[in-house]
Amino acid sequence: MSVITRMAGLRTRAAVVAASTAVVAGLGVGVGATPASADVHRGVAGCFAWSWGDGNTSVTVYWRNRCGNKRKLYIKYSLGWTTKNYTAVVKAGSKGHKKFQTASIVSIRDGGRA
Repeated sequence: MSVITRMAGLRTRAAVVAASTAVVAGLGVGVGATPASADVHRGVAGCFAWSWGDGNTSVTVYWRNRCGNKRKLYIKYSLGWTTKNYTAVVKAGSKGHKKFQTASIVSIRDGGRA
């Protein structure tokens, strides 16, 4: 096989690889494409039912006090290098939410009567 024939074969293969790469890359941006699904976390801590979804830049925690009295809710969250605490006092039967920027949730617990 001559050098010219070998180079032509390499150019053809490179063109096929480039074309197939462009087609595969275009699949993710087409009409009707769905984003990657985020995990939704749900649970119960004492009187509180809570949930949050994994976000790209923030996490919003939703809660509901299922008891008949005012309660404290403690949320521990991580900012990568440190952990912080958030406390909410929630009336009986009330709902609420809190948005945390660039954080991940470590734990949620019922702090008892307020």
